[in-house]
Order: sequence, then structure tokens, then C-alpha cells
Amino acid sequence: MLLINGTATLRCKNFLRQALAQTLERYGHTPTPYIFETTSRENLAYRLYAIESAISDTLSLWCDQETCKHTLRLISLVQAIGRQSGLPDTDLVILRLSALLHDIGKVAIPSEILQKHGSLNEEERRLIRLHPQIGWDILEGNGELFEHIAPIVVAHHEAWDGSGYPFGLSGETIPYFARILTVADSYDAMVSYRVYGKPLPILSACQELVNCAGHQYDPQIVGAFLEMLIGERSIQLHSCFSSRRNLATGELEQVGEEYARLLLQSAGCVRVSA
Repeated sequence: MLLINGTATLRCKNFLRQALAQTLERYGHTPTPYIFETTSRENLAYRLYAIESAISDTLSLWCDQETCKHTLRLISLVQAIGRQSGLPDTDLVILRLSALLHDIGKVAIPSEILQKHGSLNEEERRLIRLHPQIGWDILEGNGELFEHIAPIVVAHHEAWDGSGYPFGLSGETIPYFARILTVADSYDAMVSYRVYGKPLPILSACQELVNCAGHQYDPQIVGAFLEMLIGERSIQLHSCFSSRRNLATGELEQVGEEYARLLLQSAGCVRVSA
């Protein structure tokens, strides 16, 4: 019988608390509950970047290699979507931290499930679907910063139409940053080499996002993602993926302007110029 590792959950929670406290002591001696009380947005962003670095180092001790690689790719993707959406720098760092921690709950999931080749059985699916709630449990009670991030982490598998988990949230009741994470997370899963399947071509992945806009995904965010991906082919997204495939440029340049516009129009949500 497969069981959730409660010891790993508690130890990871404590490690994150220690990493945050040590970083704050090093960069300004700010007590954890008051991290957002600062004289300037620049100073706050600086502190958050330092915290991001410390948390990244901590997670590298806990996550399996595939989860770490996926998380690094996701950070770059959500930042690109956030910039496309016009988010300020402080929000971008919160978004990056949310991406960094989105799968933290998987530390408690048995490795034989995370690394399984092929389909999961019903019990394995039930356990893997617990990881957003476990992530919430790890983050809550660790100060104001993690209290900002916990609702994003727990909701990153919710769906626009209410069919997601763990709470069945729908539409704008899903935190905005969680909706960004959902699109980026799904895209990366589709185009990356994973233990349970081969990657899709980038155009097929884009078409799948369009097909599911308004159902699984927020149409506005799908539109922002496609605009970013098509309009900024060389924004170094290639560094997020396997060096064996140039996913940022090669396939997209074959799309053509008209097809790109049709993709965006299909999402029903974007600023499409003639």
C-alpha cells in the first residue's frame, strides 16, 4: 500500500522556514511577518529575489531531477507570460516563486509514482492529486510571503470550467497567478520529454491550449501566452528546453503570420491586429 510521506512534508516545511529566516537576516533583518513592509518596490523586489535564490537551493535538496528541471522551465515560462501581461517586477517575482514552489507537495508522494513509466492506476492518481493540498500544508504558517503563495500553489490544477482539483474552483475564483501557472505547466508537460510520454510538436501543444481555452484554461491567459510565444520567438525560451530541439524558433517560424493570427483568434481573447 502506498502512503503519503508526512515526515518529508514536515521536514520540507521546516527547511523552507529556515531558508527564509536566514535570507531575511542576511538582507535587511526584516521579520518574516513584515516582508512586504518596505520603503520601495525596488527594495522589496531585491529581497524577494534573494529569497527566491535561497528557496531554489533548498528545493534542490528535496526534489527529484525531473521535477527540478520542469520547475526551472516553468519559471521562465511564467515570467514571459507575466511580462506579456504587463505585470510589475514585484508581481513577477511572486509569480516566479509560485512556479518554484508549485510542486513542493510532491516531496510527500512516493517516488515510484512520480517516476512511473506508463499510466497511473486509480490509487496512484488519487495520491498524485493530493500534491497541491500538501503544498498548501507545507507553505501555510510560514509567514506572510508563503501565505501569499499558498493559495496559488493549491489552485494550480483548478480548471476554468470548474472541473479541476482540489476544490473545483472556476473562472475568476481561481487566483490569477494560478491560472497563469496552469497554462505554463500544461504547455511544458506537452512539449517536454517526461518519463510517462514523448513530447508533442510545439504547434500541436499550442493547438491543444486553444482547444481547451474556456474549458481547462483562462482564454485571456492562453491568448497572452500565444502572443508571447509567437511574437517573441527569440526571447531565449530555447534555454528552457532540451538542446536537441529548438522549440523557440524552428517550428514557430513555419507557422506563418496568418496561422498565428488564427490561433490567437481561436482563443477568443486577444488583441489581434490586421
